[in-house]
Amino acid sequence: MNEPTLEEVQKEIDKNYDFFLKELPNIINLYNNKYALLKNAEIIDYFDTMDDAIKYAKIRFEDGLYSIQKVNETPVSLGYIGSFLNA
Repeated sequence: MNEPTLEEVQKEIDKNYDFFLKELPNIINLYNNKYALLKNAEIIDYFDTMDDAIKYAKIRFEDGLYSIQKVNETPVSLGYIGSFLNA
């Protein structure tokens, strides 16, 4: 399978981040300090560590189009970090 382009990756990240920000008030109490794995503007699952989320995503999403966000009160877009950690 071909690697996604930077444009495809950025589009997925932006879409997922917008969705994550909208959902954050609903999930913060249950999943604070967990890592949310997102794909297609949907939260797939929550993980205790970013490493666990990346390992799962690499197996489940061969296209490499997903993003991971830490659930906390001061969200930060992790951007391309997942792509770099996959190398």
